[in-house]
Amino acid sequence: MVRVFRIAERADVQEHPRSHIDPRPVYTDGVARVVLTIKNMNWKWKARIQRACAGLPVIQEPAYYFLQRTFGSVQDRSDPFPMLMACARLARILHDAARPVAGARIMEVGTGRCINMPLGFYLCGASSVVTFDAHRYLKPPLLMAALDVFRAQKDKVIDTLRDATDVTLLQERLELLCSSSTSDELLRHAKIEYRAPADAADSGLEDHSIDIQISYTVFEHIPRQVLRGILLEARRVLAPDGVTLHHIDTSDHFSHHDRSILPINFLQYSDAEWARLAGNQFAYHNRLRANEFADLYSECGHEVLLWKPYVDEPSLRALANGFPVHSRFQSYSPDTLSTVVLQVLSRPQER
Repeated sequence: MVRVFRIAERADVQEHPRSHIDPRPVYTDGVARVVLTIKNMNWKWKARIQRACAGLPVIQEPAYYFLQRTFGSVQDRSDPFPMLMACARLARILHDAARPVAGARIMEVGTGRCINMPLGFYLCGASSVVTFDAHRYLKPPLLMAALDVFRAQKDKVIDTLRDATDVTLLQERLELLCSSSTSDELLRHAKIEYRAPADAADSGLEDHSIDIQISYTVFEHIPRQVLRGILLEARRVLAPDGVTLHHIDTSDHFSHHDRSILPINFLQYSDAEWARLAGNQFAYHNRLRANEFADLYSECGHEVLLWKPYVDEPSLRALANGFPVHSRFQSYSPDTLSTVVLQVLSRPQER
């Protein structure tokens, strides 16, 4: 039986499992005074580049991937350890909820360009992982680059995941992965099925065939109505003791790289304004706040077992000193507006 968690009212930002909180603008009398920034591309320039790539008549994704690979974050994607560490944290949440990864059939929403998270779940003992993406972004060279890291740093892989699974099983599965010679063989060894382009809201999976539906920094990129379909699909495909676990990054993603803006920067804009700035496949963010996610889970008939928001203190201070938000968000509490990450564990309510 799944163990019901106490719902956390709030978690300090220092506990943020993927913290990008650095010194930010200090707001005094509504005026931003930058005390320290990290040199990175201005967010509006990045938004222009994304819009330009998305507007190409063909090769939109290859063009953007080339830019990311040459100048951007893809340079770091061959390092599997950030996602393995995230996998270990999620596995501990599931273990504490009495729905361990070992032996579980997992459905992942949002594959991306790498499969480091599914590989982590395989190493933690998952029976199988079927991963869905609306776009076919997976890059075999990145898979093999991550595998090269596994081979070179086996001890570090084991140390990263040892608290999340049986170490003997972990070692056996790691050796099998390291014997893979192609990306297709790697997927077969890891019992990972990649479906893309595919619709996680209409998965085609059999009823009650999944134990865990999971995502990591994906739900924020999906429109609300599609999210509704995904959570309703979970009700159909999850086994009677199945759960969903979604790690949602509700911050302005441009703030991850442009340290001159706050994680709540995008809350200044109307929906129409934000759509003009970032309404494309490379930058889309639904800007749903924590309370809106709570309403969505309730609407879809999910019982929330763990609700853990991470509140950004610099954003709270900025709001207290006059940071402007659009009228759409003005009725929300400062804590709700300043929630930059939300972890939600849920199960379908009894029918």
